Amino acid sequence: MNELKAALRHLDQRYSLFKQQQFTFVTALDHTRENAHDKIQPVSTLAQVQNYLDHHCNNTTDKRSLIMFLDLCKDLSEFCSQLQDINPKSCSPDDVLEKCKVLLSCNNDMRNLRAKYPHDEVNHLSCEEAKHHYGGVVSILPIALDYLKDGIGIIELAQYEAAKNNRYAQCNKREEPKENKDSSTQTAVLQMKDCEITSIKWKPSTKKKNKPLISKTPWVPSGKTNGL
Repeated sequence: MNELKAALRHLDQRYSLFKQQQFTFVTALDHTRENAHDKIQPVSTLAQVQNYLDHHCNNTTDKRSLIMFLDLCKDLSEFCSQLQDINPKSCSPDDVLEKCKVLLSCNNDMRNLRAKYPHDEVNHLSCEEAKHHYGGVVSILPIALDYLKDGIGIIELAQYEAAKNNRYAQCNKREEPKENKDSSTQTAVLQMKDCEITSIKWKPSTKKKNKPLISKTPWVPSGKTNGL
């Protein structure tokens, strides 16, 4: 996560440098749009800016400014994809990373896009006509950076929750053997009691046995006994 934050800070620094050259960038768009005979409609897509650079840019300064803008858009898009790989659940249209991905796509219509407070890029445009023609193209970078910062925060929170749940599971796992031990001890005690009960049942009877019958002499009638 620290590496991702460092990469985002680097992208933010590059944008701060580009922002200082916003007037040069808008002038480059003016020149190339004039060469393309395309000054009626506002700049609407990144593909349109790429077309101006490839076919209608004759000035080195203009070319450098347009390249800086397009390279930054490309790197922000790649960084967004990297965050989505880390957070595969980000597939909902309401997810900030998905919004950023759509925003930075080549053919996304950005004519009505406007960066709001605390961003002041649109307010720095010279007049209402400039705001109408270039308000979207100067707003795309600050808005994309906001989406990426929010995405980093969401991923960081998700990782924290996952780590907390893992610690909780480990604590429960440590306590489980104790419970098993107690239950096994209780089972052993019960088994021992059962054995005692069983042994009591099978003890020899303590009742007195019947005495053996004592043989008696035959009965002899009174009187003569010679015949016996």
